[in-house]
Amino acid sequence: MHRRETPYHAIRLRLLATLTLLFVTATPAWSQQGAASQVPGARGGAGSGSTVSPTEDDGRVRFQAADSLIFQSGETREATLFGSARVSKGENQLTAGEVALDLNRNEVRALSDSSSDSLSYPTLMQGSNEIRSSRILFNYETERGKFNAAEVQIQDGYLTGDQIKNVSRQEVFIDQGRYSTCPPTHMYYYIEADRMKVVEEDEIFFTNARLYLLDIPYPVLFPFGYIPSGLGPDQKESGFLEPTYAFQNVSDRGIGLQNLGWFQYINDYLTAQTSFDIFTSGTFFNESRAQYRRTGFYNGSVTLGYSSERGLEPTDPGYTRAVNKRVTVTHNQDLSPYASLSANINLRTADYFQRTSYDIDERAQTSSSSNLSYRYRHPDNLFTFNVSNRLNQQFSNNSARLSGPQMNFSLQQFTPFEPSTPRMEGPRWYETLSIRYSNQFESDYNYRPVNGADESIGWFDALLDPALYREATGEDRHIDLGMRHQVQLSANNLIPSQFMNTSAGFSMNEYWYPTSTRKEWDPDTGTVLERTEQGFVAGRDFSTSINFSTTIYGISQLAIGSLEGFRHTLRPNVGFSYRPDFSDPSWGFYRDVQRDSTGRTERYSIFEDEVYGGPGRGEQMSMNFGISNIFETKQVRRDSTGEINSETLRLIDNLSVNSSYNFAADSLNFSNINASLSTRVVEGVNLSASATYSLYARGSNGQIVDRYIWQETGKILQPLNYSLSANYSIQGGPNGSRPVNTPAYTPYDPLDQHFFGPVDTRFNRMPLQYYQSPWAASFSLSYRWNWVHEQKARQSATLNVNNIRFNLTPKWDVSTRFGFDFMDQELTPSQFSLTRRMVCWTLSFQFNPFGEFQYYFFRLSIDSGQIQSLFQKLPLLNNLERSSSPTGRSPRF
Repeated sequence: MHRRETPYHAIRLRLLATLTLLFVTATPAWSQQGAASQVPGARGGAGSGSTVSPTEDDGRVRFQAADSLIFQSGETREATLFGSARVSKGENQLTAGEVALDLNRNEVRALSDSSSDSLSYPTLMQGSNEIRSSRILFNYETERGKFNAAEVQIQDGYLTGDQIKNVSRQEVFIDQGRYSTCPPTHMYYYIEADRMKVVEEDEIFFTNARLYLLDIPYPVLFPFGYIPSGLGPDQKESGFLEPTYAFQNVSDRGIGLQNLGWFQYINDYLTAQTSFDIFTSGTFFNESRAQYRRTGFYNGSVTLGYSSERGLEPTDPGYTRAVNKRVTVTHNQDLSPYASLSANINLRTADYFQRTSYDIDERAQTSSSSNLSYRYRHPDNLFTFNVSNRLNQQFSNNSARLSGPQMNFSLQQFTPFEPSTPRMEGPRWYETLSIRYSNQFESDYNYRPVNGADESIGWFDALLDPALYREATGEDRHIDLGMRHQVQLSANNLIPSQFMNTSAGFSMNEYWYPTSTRKEWDPDTGTVLERTEQGFVAGRDFSTSINFSTTIYGISQLAIGSLEGFRHTLRPNVGFSYRPDFSDPSWGFYRDVQRDSTGRTERYSIFEDEVYGGPGRGEQMSMNFGISNIFETKQVRRDSTGEINSETLRLIDNLSVNSSYNFAADSLNFSNINASLSTRVVEGVNLSASATYSLYARGSNGQIVDRYIWQETGKILQPLNYSLSANYSIQGGPNGSRPVNTPAYTPYDPLDQHFFGPVDTRFNRMPLQYYQSPWAASFSLSYRWNWVHEQKARQSATLNVNNIRFNLTPKWDVSTRFGFDFMDQELTPSQFSLTRRMVCWTLSFQFNPFGEFQYYFFRLSIDSGQIQSLFQKLPLLNNLERSSSPTGRSPRF
């Protein structure tokens, strides 16, 4: 209980936590409800006594206390609150063990003698900002205040100071201040300055400052400095990209600046950034990127990369110059509920990633793919229309293929004789007749330079200039165009039966081309000359087929352990197809040309160089046959109560064998026999296998001959290839984490050497700590075998382990990927990564110890990007980041 003596005009008012007391003066100045009070501001006004949210600034001051309150009325209008006192006005709220309130001056005061008393220590909340101080004097109208030995939490860190004065919520002055991104109880590093000024909660100016690491001062004094604000996700600011100093002792680099650039916020939908690497040798690199997004409409980005590497002056010995470029465009847009546009364009020179990237997947890329597409679907689904362009670059031989524009138009499948009401006995065959029509238009540009061609001629230059194309490829056909129409008819239930499914189909193709091929024998040179005939030409082909299939079930009541009963499902199928020989002269699609001086001739297609080709050669009268199998069982389990739980278990998802026989062929009637197997009988493991066999023997040169292999070697089949793949993913660990009872944190004391003693004083005294970590990994096994005539079969077997992730301790994260080639007995390119999370630091180590491209990255970084950039510029401290790169730092990518 507190005892105070007050003047004669004062009224002592004691509030208990559960006592409600209403005090009314002749001129009402305040009112209260329960243990909370509301007082109008110094400007006056009557209190309404209504309950209002503390965050609402309605001109009233609210205060409450858990123990007691002394209020002086009259001219003084002062109050003292005891026991968990709280005074609030708007977003400003002061809490302490004891608070003095002066309503005439609009001030609150709080004092504490012990900083260890967390319950009564004065704390001022201004919105989301918190100030803890041993002494607080604050004006809640002007929002100015003075604080002794205070701690201030701002957006990007913490501030402590002997004396703090805020002239407004946006501007704070600190005497003998300290700034760190670490919390005050874990200040492993900090910047101490005689004077500090904080503007807008995140921009800090200081004078006469020094950097401390573990309370050890850095030997350089900073007369003045500035810590810029961080660009948070909700900030809309442009700013300078701080560069990193670099030195590389090679002729094409030298001293330089890396990541020198500018970030530009343009509007809510568009931002841009450009950065440069500049070296004294004249080498420079630039990457510029623009990103845009409008939610629900479109989004995308544009990236331009350009590097020019040179070695000092052209007159210097060993002078070289290499230029690499990159253009990347991504765009996705919904034009309407029925139309969309998407683009993913990747254009670059062959050595771009080899010069700029440390990512093993990017460095392993030998090709680049791009696509651009537009899709439209009719609102009533009557038809669909697509337009696309595809580009594929092969850097190994400098070839490229541009397919497009490729247009596809397809009508909805319709059944003209479908009855309006279904029949009870099922539809008749003509009622199932369906018709589908589609057409495709395509242009094709195929750039394949011949050996010895000028390497300076790129695919794009050759695309724009047919003369350069002829020079590089030796071919006259620059861009091929063509259009194909397709009509398909199908019908089911040709033979009404509940045991057999019968279907038939008819397909017809129509080809339109602006050119065709002609060949002539040149007796002067003794060669066949080929030329392109200009003029529209059309061709067509058709085929028909009929198929029979049924399903047979076999059931066994055999029981093995918990497996009771087996079911074998067989689905045999037989089909017949026919296609005429369109190479017959009566069709006009094939012609004969003399091929040597003896007068022998060969037949060729006038459409052989066109986009879609043309009608096929040779009559096809084939029978296709195959069988697929499914093996299932029922797994039965009985619990302790005798209740039976059963589930269907599929032992083999599919085991199929198929082949065909061509009656119209004069030899080699049988095609290869293909077999495949897939199963998931082991939970989590996807297993698949395939094999290909031939029925025919081989000649001395390895060519297939028209004799069965059992007639030559006694073997029934000749294996051609095998493949086996297995994939398995596993994860474990608890769904939620349990707290770990770690010892209390002890601040670093440079005079306490027990920490470095040979024997840990806590050894065998701390209880065993519980710890479990979530973890995951995926495995992929691949094996291939290919037969080679009279040689050892080619084999490949690799095991890849990807996405291995686990926590070694509560603070250590481990992730890795690696593989092993069993044939070459070596590890494939791998990647290992260790990360240690600390209070305000992050330690990371990434390395690849195997393969041709070996590297490591080591980085001890502060979580704050602004302070980390300062560390990179200071001698000795820049060694906190090391790597195998010549600069010693992690690369840009």
